[in-house]
Amino acid sequence: MTGDPFAELEAVREEVLAEAERFVEELEPILGASLRSGFERLTIAQADHASRMDDPTRIALEAALGRATEIGVAAALERLRPPEIWLAPLTAPDLHVGNGPGWPEWLPAWAARMLGGGRSERPSLGDLDDPSNRIWVAISSAAKPLDPVLEEFGFRPERRRLGGGSFGISARTLPQLDPSGALGQRWRRYRGAFERLSALAAADG
Repeated sequence: MTGDPFAELEAVREEVLAEAERFVEELEPILGASLRSGFERLTIAQADHASRMDDPTRIALEAALGRATEIGVAAALERLRPPEIWLAPLTAPDLHVGNGPGWPEWLPAWAARMLGGGRSERPSLGDLDDPSNRIWVAISSAAKPLDPVLEEFGFRPERRRLGGGSFGISARTLPQLDPSGALGQRWRRYRGAFERLSALAAADG
């Protein structure tokens, strides 16, 4: 470790954010496809309603859903672009620590407490589809713009889930989001970098 703990923290921080950027790039096409698959699940679950639609109604529905999907994906990706969510994926986005002169502004509160010698538990980042994960909540939020479209066309809402709309369109698990497994591999690379950042902060504390 270098003599300056912040220098090494900064280097690992850059690694975390580089992995996060790659994750978002890979997520974009996967998320749109996942929402379309979610709508297919809905039409199967509510086949009695979907089968009664005539062709003009079905065409109008598909066009409206296409626009809503684009909006939802763009909004979710926008939520995932700020570095704060990747530096503190399990906490509220309160990253700036007022005390501790000379500390970097990007340093998460849990890391600042460790470096300051205060009592703090080292965060444990689990699977991507853990509902306490802010990344997963942001991904699930892509389904929200589809709600008014589905309601307008007469579909029945399901039980509302955290961040994911009211019709069960958003993926419930990582394999459902990305059956190929590629995004899961990208998540593990990000998580490894995040754990190194967490470990450095703990060691310097």
